Amino acid sequence: MRKSKKNKGGFTLIELLIVIGLLGALTALILPRLSADREEAMGDVCDYNQAGTVRVLKQFNQITGEYPADMHNGMTAAVGAPDAMPGLPDAQDIHMVTNIATTRLALSTNQAESLKAAGITSICSTTGLSRTTVAADVVVAQACSETGTNPWFDDSDPAVEMTFDGIDISDWATATGTPSWDTSAGPVVCLWVAPTTDWSKKGDGGNKDWSKGNVEIGLDMAGQCPIPTAGLDGEPDFAYYMAYFKVYNDGSAARMIGSTCPECGVLNP
Repeated sequence: MRKSKKNKGGFTLIELLIVIGLLGALTALILPRLSADREEAMGDVCDYNQAGTVRVLKQFNQITGEYPADMHNGMTAAVGAPDAMPGLPDAQDIHMVTNIATTRLALSTNQAESLKAAGITSICSTTGLSRTTVAADVVVAQACSETGTNPWFDDSDPAVEMTFDGIDISDWATATGTPSWDTSAGPVVCLWVAPTTDWSKKGDGGNKDWSKGNVEIGLDMAGQCPIPTAGLDGEPDFAYYMAYFKVYNDGSAARMIGSTCPECGVLNP
């Protein structure tokens, strides 16, 4: 009696090609969506981190009456005519590289006193903890002059000035249509909330609700955008959140008016 042989044949070449083609088509459909979801999720993380950085800056000021020292000027030195830091994201090219001569500002005596009165007694530059005491001729990044000239423009629309609370940065510099506390003209300067920032400070900020004495803040805030970007010149990214301060020519205490992410844009305080 003959036994029937079971069919042990595999897939035919045509069947395999059909399956591979279907898998390729599904991959082509799914991957862009996954990439978009990942980018959107990282954008949400960046917004959360930036908001947290701004919140801690404000809380620091409320508790101590000052802003932290040792934020970074975004340049390779703190005096003279330094270049922009290597590794700045492409979005900062026009502000900090192409227009570096008009972007940097050598502080006057009163402008230095304005930053110091706000607690920003020293800044950092270049790599590592290269700290410089704030004084006349110390260089910071100028987002707009006190005359409203050379304003920084929104990275998402190069034809539109950067705004904080709906007010153009040039108007902030000239004190035109700004809040009542902004009483006089002065440049708007930018400082990077880099890991050099000194968050250790004691004080009550004049807040009478702190009934148990001084409050000590000791935080480790890196403040870096989590979205991978290609830094200029192939250097490691210098993609830290940026705080903008209205500095007064009469020496009164500077005030933070907003922040930006080097990749994701403006966040009002």
